[in-house]
Amino acid sequence: MPEVVNERSALFRLEKMLIPGMPALIRSAANNTARDRMASRNVLDTYDIRLLSALQKNDALSLQCLAELVSLSASQCSRRITRLKAKGYIQKQVTLLNPQAVGLDVEAFITVSLDNHTPDSATHFKEAILDMSPVMECHAITGSDGDYLLKVVAKNQHALSFFLMEELMKIPGISQIKTALALSAIKSTTVLPLSL
Repeated sequence: MPEVVNERSALFRLEKMLIPGMPALIRSAANNTARDRMASRNVLDTYDIRLLSALQKNDALSLQCLAELVSLSASQCSRRITRLKAKGYIQKQVTLLNPQAVGLDVEAFITVSLDNHTPDSATHFKEAILDMSPVMECHAITGSDGDYLLKVVAKNQHALSFFLMEELMKIPGISQIKTALALSAIKSTTVLPLSL
């Protein structure tokens, strides 16, 4: 009989050791399931992709037109757009202007090199660029002669020259700029390839 008691007490001790861990395993599995559900809510489904594709091409479409394009009701489209905005898939909705129609005939790409690469000089450069309206885009780059690549628009070459000499080159810490004028735009789009 003592052997059975010892086996039972050993089994009881084993169960006692396992059971405290069981709730943690169950909680972990439940958390993983909840996390999976949350992750799946962040994944774009076919309707989201259709909706985003249509909006990228023409943001002025009515909800009814969007609904017909993506095979949903107008109210479903509205709810999805609201959700996509809240989740950050839609940054903002804007009207794209024709630069030549508003008198901005020159487009240039400018590579900027800084003379030293301290956090202060980079911060100062970034702050200065943010206030320059001719700068349409500014990217920190690698694998090139420069540190930053700017896309700039101007009314004409004289206005571009003024911007380069009187604004850009006056930012402390710039050691070199290289400018390339765009002769024509072969492709220029704001439509992201959602199918990749």
